[in-house]
Amino acid sequence: MLAVPAEIADSDYISDVDVLFNQSIKLHCAAGGRPRPRVAWYLDDTAVDNTTDGVYLLDDGWTLYIDGAQLSHAGRYSCRAVNVAGDDEKRFNLTVLGQSLSIV
Repeated sequence: MLAVPAEIADSDYISDVDVLFNQSIKLHCAAGGRPRPRVAWYLDDTAVDNTTDGVYLLDDGWTLYIDGAQLSHAGRYSCRAVNVAGDDEKRFNLTVLGQSLSIV
């Protein structure tokens, strides 16, 4: 079987993504390759997993789901796909919009 390097669709550019405060959003890592690559997610170069507050990895890690976006969820996300033949990375800039400020 010939190995094919991991490759992510649209990895050549950064996707700017907006979500309303307290709304949910999914980011998908459309990766291919042979053997099937493993996918890992990072927020500002820190690994993200199912223990991260309000963040869930679905579809064997290929989809990152944020339930009820907070300001702490904003930042630069990246998904990295890796297999024995190579790796690729896709970046997303996530902005959380619409939180009202309370003045006391």
